[in-house]
Amino acid sequence: MHSFEETRVLACSVEAMFDVVMDIEKYPDFLPWVAGARVLSDQHGELTAELVADFAGIKQNFSTVDRYVTNECIEVRLLDGPFRFLESFWSFKQLSDVSCKVHFSIEFDFKSALLGVVATPIFTTACKSMVHAFEKRACEVAK
Repeated sequence: MHSFEETRVLACSVEAMFDVVMDIEKYPDFLPWVAGARVLSDQHGELTAELVADFAGIKQNFSTVDRYVTNECIEVRLLDGPFRFLESFWSFKQLSDVSCKVHFSIEFDFKSALLGVVATPIFTTACKSMVHAFEKRACEVAK
């Protein structure tokens, strides 16, 4: 099992950061490992999404169920895909009008040992840059 966790104070509002994390269909615009994304359903604090990950030219579809409380937290759990296990969690806390504290954690493991050899280093690097990529996007969108 692989995991990563990060807590940072960001120069953007909770609303801006939460909105960017929830704007799943825009992920291909700013996350290089995401080749496609769409929301399948969204109602009552729960959405289902399908993403296409590009691991060094190996494209893999996976779907998640995301439970959320607006501007507070998002819990992402695997429904189907190349992972044996995938779970992540975002939490958001407003610090001022222009700053917030964000915590991101993720755990994952691939089903296939062969895919794991190729994809684990790519996905680990992506996880380590995740908060920064979302922060950069939130700052761009807010302008």
